[in-house]
Amino acid sequence: MFGVLTKHNFHRSLRVDHILTGTQKTDQLITNLGDNDIHVRSKAVDALTSISKTEVIDLLITLLQKDSTRIIKEGACKALGKIGDIRATDVLIENLNDPDESVRYQATIALGQIGDLKAVQPLIQVYQKQDDPLVRSEAAKALGLIGDPSALKILISALKKEDDRFIKYHTVTSLGRIGDSKAKKPLQKIIKDNDDDRLVLRAMEAIESIEKANQPKVVAG
Repeated sequence: MFGVLTKHNFHRSLRVDHILTGTQKTDQLITNLGDNDIHVRSKAVDALTSISKTEVIDLLITLLQKDSTRIIKEGACKALGKIGDIRATDVLIENLNDPDESVRYQATIALGQIGDLKAVQPLIQVYQKQDDPLVRSEAAKALGLIGDPSALKILISALKKEDDRFIKYHTVTSLGRIGDSKAKKPLQKIIKDNDDDRLVLRAMEAIESIEKANQPKVVAG
């Protein structure tokens, strides 16, 4: 699936490593995105993570729209998430429905990193309806990172019937990040009724976060 790292590819990778660590211009990295070697292209995507120029973001968006190679789409999602520009939100939302689970997974992570409110409802759909536990778990995490209260009711409701412990972990943590006091009661029930120490600890930490978020502001006199 990933191809054989031949002697030719190895030397090409060394060449790209030099590009990534040297002083060459962004356009040389962009050129490598069109390389026939998947390893060279993937390294170029990773390098572009630290660059937030408009032309680079636009190119990564186009790459994610048009490149059918799984590893490249994963890399584009990773780069766009780390760059954090909201211009990538729409294309990442589109890729929540990619046929490949690993692309959906990386698109979900990236949307949480970007934090655009536009992603909340699509992420709720992923959280409620997708079959992949890893993707659903990251959707729960992403909703907490975005922190929009509109996800609160869905997260609380799902928590009552969720069987996957990792999805529960991220759901509980996200309730703490959202910081709405309505989540305290279901979190207290988790502490009382569960023997999963990790889940109980997360619930306690979430309640602490909620209480801090709702403390009265002290006005300096």
